[in-house]
Amino acid sequence: MGYVALYRRWRPQDFDNLVGQEHISKTLKNALATGKIAHAFLFAGPRGTGKTSTAKILAKALNCDHGPTPTPCNACPNCERITAGTSMDVFEVDAASNRGIDEIRDLRETVKFAPVDGRYKVYIIDEVHMLTTEAFNALLKTLEEPPPHVVFILATTEAHKIPATIHSRCQRYDFHRIGVKEIVARLTEVADQSGLDVTEEALKLIAIHADGGLRDALSVLDQCAALDEDGITADKVRQLLGLIGHQWVWRLTESLADRDARAVLLGLDELINLGKDVRQVLLEMALHIRSLMLFKAAPDMENIELYSEDRTVLKEHSAKFTHSELVKMIQTLNEAVNEIKWAPEPRIPAEMALLSICRRTSEKDFQALVERVAALEGKLAGGGTAVAKVAAAAVNPVLPSIPQQTAASVPPVVKKAFLANSVPSAVNAPPTAAPAVFTPPAEQEQGQETANVKEVWDRVLKELIASGKRSVHACVAQGQLVSLTDRQAVIQFAAAFPKERTAKADYRGMVEKVFNDVCGKPVQVQCTLGSMSPPQAAVRPPKPVPAPQEDPEEQHPALRQAVKLFGGKVIKQEKSESN
Repeated sequence: MGYVALYRRWRPQDFDNLVGQEHISKTLKNALATGKIAHAFLFAGPRGTGKTSTAKILAKALNCDHGPTPTPCNACPNCERITAGTSMDVFEVDAASNRGIDEIRDLRETVKFAPVDGRYKVYIIDEVHMLTTEAFNALLKTLEEPPPHVVFILATTEAHKIPATIHSRCQRYDFHRIGVKEIVARLTEVADQSGLDVTEEALKLIAIHADGGLRDALSVLDQCAALDEDGITADKVRQLLGLIGHQWVWRLTESLADRDARAVLLGLDELINLGKDVRQVLLEMALHIRSLMLFKAAPDMENIELYSEDRTVLKEHSAKFTHSELVKMIQTLNEAVNEIKWAPEPRIPAEMALLSICRRTSEKDFQALVERVAALEGKLAGGGTAVAKVAAAAVNPVLPSIPQQTAASVPPVVKKAFLANSVPSAVNAPPTAAPAVFTPPAEQEQGQETANVKEVWDRVLKELIASGKRSVHACVAQGQLVSLTDRQAVIQFAAAFPKERTAKADYRGMVEKVFNDVCGKPVQVQCTLGSMSPPQAAVRPPKPVPAPQEDPEEQHPALRQAVKLFGGKVIKQEKSESN
């Protein structure tokens, strides 16, 4: 007989030899011991975790000469035939190549016949999710009520593709990924029994690369044994699997910590020239950064597998990054790995990801920016020539006082503050851009107070019209601003109605808001009643025209006030003649 691969030679032959699936082996052994044997089983789990091996062990346990038994002897004719794959009572069906309704119909016809040698006819349907919908429908009735001598074992790596009608007719067993330690222990046993010289580091590399599948691990070990008969080392495993290696990953990590884009790009280019896969480079970088993140969070952690067990390196590298930086780096690398699948040139997403990490913004940079803004605010509060220069540079970055890059980095809020507090001439603002500063009337000269009060009053009236508050303007315009201080504006009215209406909360709040906008400070409005002073500057007096002779009734004060408020003219209603 020719050479037999390790994964076939070391296939488990009883439940005790199953690796990493104790929950399943214990349940099946108890079922066999108590005679509670189901007619259909569904084995679901990742590749290489023992689904087909468990199905064959179950078939031997059912048909062993000493059975049904939880411990098949592996020595009787039935056990030997099942192990060799020549039993007439155990049928292995590959659903990937026999997925149609015709194959299932043929299977239903053979189900009727009694076993040839054993007690049960066992149908092992591998990759059952590949069956068509019609084939599943054809299998339903037989799967639900098979003959008493038939047991179905369905195996799949994609249980979500199995119809619910099939699920409900089977006992489901979920196979888990096998742990690294369990795989290493099994590989050590296989290497010792096969006479292979393998280092512990090499076995651990193989176990990690197998990703929970013992069959994959045995295949890699078999391949490494063929690579070199002198012995299997970690370097030879990396060479065979195309791994990057710790030294290269540590070198790239240090370059990323220093934000040395040149060194990172040169290192990536050198790895590509050595024939390394770009995707593998990013994957190992992500694994190492994950190790740094976990080590930074819990330095004493020992039960989680890390990319590197050298705690000196982990401590040194993790100290160079913050936690948020490590999380962002892992996200960036994972996104680049996904983009590589569809990129026409794989190195482009890798280079973009590594450059983005080199030019990252850390918490220290953000803190420095916050301190810089705080310093600028301090200068702003102190006033002086420095504030005027910074404000001018924020508006016109080409001024030689501050470089353009510095001015561009000033936040918009700071620029606005500079504009509001700088000298108008420095930013080429109109004279009216900054509100006038008022002093109490008692401390002002009469001419200066009159000019300022009229200017502010005109702006208040115009702002009321511009903001659409025409009804408020119609009422407020009947008064006159007679006093304006830093805290209070006094409006005097000649009539009681506009004075009372303006003093109410709604109108007064609107007027005070306009005063705040115009004066740049909170001003309270107070309404008084008294004789009107000379006409306001904001209200243009009408040209004198000869007044026609009016009816004495039209001279009534209430009627004249209504006309003044709402406009229009008075039409006298003539009395109807009595019949």
